[in-house]
Amino acid sequence: MSKKNLIIGILIGVLFFVFGNVLAQDLQQQYNQKIQQANEVRAKMGQEGITRDEYDKLKKEYDSLQAELKVLSDKINSDVALTEKINNAKRAYNDGNTLFKKGQFDEALAAYDKAISLDPGYSKAYYGKGLTFVKQRKLDEAIAAFNKAVEIDPSYDKAFSALGSAYKDNKNYPESIAAYQKAMEIDQKDASIIYNLALVYNDMKDFSSAVKNFRMATQIDPEHYRAFTMLGEALMNNGELEQAVLALENALAIKADYDRANFQLATMNNKLGNYTEALAAAEKCLLKPGSYKGGANFEAGVACKQLGNTAKAKEYFEAAAKDSRWRKNAQYEIDLLNKVQ
Repeated sequence: MSKKNLIIGILIGVLFFVFGNVLAQDLQQQYNQKIQQANEVRAKMGQEGITRDEYDKLKKEYDSLQAELKVLSDKINSDVALTEKINNAKRAYNDGNTLFKKGQFDEALAAYDKAISLDPGYSKAYYGKGLTFVKQRKLDEAIAAFNKAVEIDPSYDKAFSALGSAYKDNKNYPESIAAYQKAMEIDQKDASIIYNLALVYNDMKDFSSAVKNFRMATQIDPEHYRAFTMLGEALMNNGELEQAVLALENALAIKADYDRANFQLATMNNKLGNYTEALAAAEKCLLKPGSYKGGANFEAGVACKQLGNTAKAKEYFEAAAKDSRWRKNAQYEIDLLNKVQ
């Protein structure tokens, strides 16, 4: 072969390689766009109030998109170079997940970035980056990563939910609510999404909205004892004490040793004047070590004081005073008891 022909051959090979890569990227882009369209149509099919004719029309469109996706998928899978690239992206993504679980967050980010460099439309890699940034308390970076994930895949409910959580941690409540509501539109039967939305309203002190959403979470998942507990707290803050007691009793029917629920039940029974019940709940809370011991000792002291057992009340208040969060209130009660004696 002449030198001239060799050069021509090399140029043709380079052009073929470049053209092949461009074609492969174009196929992947088309596939990602069709996936997005299909997910949007599927979401519309699941909306409430849709008529049968509208559903049939959307179903026809969805089936057509699925057929197009099959054709594109076959073309992509026939391209060995692209398949290898995608597989390498998946391997990098899996490496990121492994490193994330080990707590090696900088290394995990590098792995996710590698996956994205190989496949710019890899929404899961952006989601992984977001979770990693959350662990590093880099909330702005996390929000940007989650936003990119849902931009690529508007049906990515987990990414919307994580975005809502990041916005909540960043005290950006309107954006948090919007993200959780979007997640709810995609998956209306995920109690955790509704529960987390309720927590946002709770932080905003919009207790009526919190009650509504905590209650909805318990309806979807009747075993969600945390939702029942938070429902009780929101009802208490909304001035509905008797309903709050019922909610907490539901939580404890599911998980009898849940210290937060027992502590709140003691608090609310004291407020209602049910001192025997308050003491019983406080004592159950004290059986389990945790952050509610100080509060449970204080509520037990209040109950004993009202029941006329001042010696026992003083013991509980003294125990409560060991917790810096309850020291001031407990010492006040101790001083009152000492004056009476």
